[in-house]
Amino acid sequence: MRLFSNSACGNRAQQRPYLSPARAALNPAVSSKVSVGYFGYRYLSLPHSSQPGAAKKTCWSCGTETSLPSVLCDNLRCKVIQPVGKGVTYYDVLLDGQHPSFDVDVSTLRRNFLKLQQLVHPDSFSQMGDTERKLAEIQSSWVNHANATLKDPLLRAFYMLELKDKGIGEEDQITDPELLMEIMELREEIETSETEKDISNIKERNDAKIDEVTNSLSSAFGAANYDSAKQLTNHLQYLRRVAQAIHSWEPGKPVIISH
Repeated sequence: MRLFSNSACGNRAQQRPYLSPARAALNPAVSSKVSVGYFGYRYLSLPHSSQPGAAKKTCWSCGTETSLPSVLCDNLRCKVIQPVGKGVTYYDVLLDGQHPSFDVDVSTLRRNFLKLQQLVHPDSFSQMGDTERKLAEIQSSWVNHANATLKDPLLRAFYMLELKDKGIGEEDQITDPELLMEIMELREEIETSETEKDISNIKERNDAKIDEVTNSLSSAFGAANYDSAKQLTNHLQYLRRVAQAIHSWEPGKPVIISH
């Protein structure tokens, strides 16, 4: 019986939604390129795009100065789709420029996401030129990824840490013997469970622990205690893996909680 698996399926990248890299080949006249952004996600940058910290970007089509987070040109006569501006965060686009925070208004997030999803959906640009079709593909993927990140507490915690240059690396794996023992005991409980009622009881306790750690994460980020936030993010990730093991439980089936 094993507590952890060191297989590739256990790394943090597997905890995030996978996005296929957008194609880099665009209209040669635009001379665009693909760069690597947060979470290794690729975004498109055109020559006129603003650099990080700038309040405006210049529309690649008509030259109008446009708000950096805007997905469409601010010129009402143009309104062509824009590239994702460098330095723009998920909060800028989906939460009305809210300062990055672990606490988000889920209703505002969903409302803005649905609006933006409709604006940049590739189907709306199927009859447009090559550049606009590819920009729509990239913007749509970016918006979907942003929404998936911000609505999930674990992914949001990872993203917040990366924004603060406090990303979790291999050296940040949990070594706390008490926590490791807790996970081991939970694994054994799941594996020896015989009935749905047994599993339901474990799930209830694990869900309560997830809520507790999530609330602690809110406090840690609110106090700018990023060392504590990193530890709590790791803890939450382990508890999520326990939740996955509970979900896939079958009587007599070995339980592996990936590491």
